[in-house]
Amino acid sequence: MTARDRFAVIVNAELVELLDAYVDERVATAIAELTPAATNGAPEWLTLEQAGERLGCSADAVRMRVKRGRLEARHQGCRVYVSRASVDGLR
Repeated sequence: MTARDRFAVIVNAELVELLDAYVDERVATAIAELTPAATNGAPEWLTLEQAGERLGCSADAVRMRVKRGRLEARHQGCRVYVSRASVDGLR
């Protein structure tokens, strides 16, 4: 039994559907923020690995630059994303 099924047993099925729709909207918004069309398909926010590839260094080196404030970063859960614009500014 999935978590959704267990939740459906406790609350009204309509509420479960509304919650599903809300979660879908939030996920779509988060994805849209990471990959806007205005950048010709290039994501606005990069993973540490992607930023490291663009800068020619390791993900750990990118993490240290974020910690020192040289790169703009955003935390999404336990993942860290680096602004493509701030990476391009260091190149």
